[in-house]
Amino acid sequence: MTGLFQSWGMTFEWAWFAATIAGILLIALPLMLAVAMIIYVDRKIWAAMALRRGP
Repeated sequence: MTGLFQSWGMTFEWAWFAATIAGILLIALPLMLAVAMIIYVDRKIWAAMALRRGP
């Protein structure tokens, strides 16, 4: 991936830094979204279970 950034005109140091950040984000963002969705669905399920039935 550093080669891609270097082809865009970055020096090796900045290309390595950008590639590292991109790799971290590539792993962290889907993981954070998955955790957020799991928490959202979990809260919806428990809220539905807590609904009062009756008059």
